Amino acid sequence: MQVTPVASFLVAVSGFLFYRYHPYFQSQKQPIVMNSVYNQILLFGDSITQMSFDPALYGFGANLANAYQRKLDVFNRGFSGYNTDWALPLLRQILPTVETQRQTPARIELMTIFFGANDAAIPGAAQHVPLDRYKSNLLTMLDLIKNPQSPYYNPNIRLILITPPPLNEVQWRQRCIEFGNDMDRYAHVTKEYAMTVKELAKEKNIVCADIWSRVTEKAQASENGLADYLFDGLHLNGNGYKELHSLLMELIGKHFPEIHPDALEMEIPWWRDLNRESPNSYEKQLVFPVLKTKPGDSQ
Repeated sequence: MQVTPVASFLVAVSGFLFYRYHPYFQSQKQPIVMNSVYNQILLFGDSITQMSFDPALYGFGANLANAYQRKLDVFNRGFSGYNTDWALPLLRQILPTVETQRQTPARIELMTIFFGANDAAIPGAAQHVPLDRYKSNLLTMLDLIKNPQSPYYNPNIRLILITPPPLNEVQWRQRCIEFGNDMDRYAHVTKEYAMTVKELAKEKNIVCADIWSRVTEKAQASENGLADYLFDGLHLNGNGYKELHSLLMELIGKHFPEIHPDALEMEIPWWRDLNRESPNSYEKQLVFPVLKTKPGDSQ
């Protein structure tokens, strides 16, 4: 018997309706996801974070993931073009609630917050966020995590605020011309946003990765200035990402030495260290440490 396209369509629809509305499947509230068997590093930011997993750019996210392989999972939650106004609703969905933390063995060990390159667009630009509201938004992000009254309160998270990098107006103007856009960013404005991050970090006793100063200082001794660290005047290139990765590793070593890659053992033994004389014990030997701990317990 030949199956017609209409019959195939009807079978597909009936299958969808069965799984969508059958009482059994409606009762299965939990999504099917992979177990979290490592504690985590969360990278939250705009396009400079989103592109940080690009190996061609020596992205800081990719290099953190490499440094922490088999030790911590590195999650990229970067959103190209986003400012802090748009990021706040996302953060409330990304952060685990207090209740979820109690139910989940894995936890966030470190989080970076990296916004400002888009907020610093000039007034009238779609991405612009006034400086006072930018600071307020960052404070709200910190409050979501650090305030005991917050539904997302997470005292275990170590935080690093990252300043926006400097803007190279020459490169960015050329980029705007190429795309037929008006010039919408200026170096002195971006500097104000970077300094605001530094001041806020100091006020709240939060570690600050001042990539604005780091790249500015390096560029002064570089043949092509900022163009050696930014590929379009706004976004970090390979050299810029190398500087950010290096800066983050320095700060982790100084402020959070207990989670520096060199201080952490691999979560599962090296294969040569397994007791191969007792194959029946593999189920006991090969258990991820986070799964040995009750959810919500300190590790």
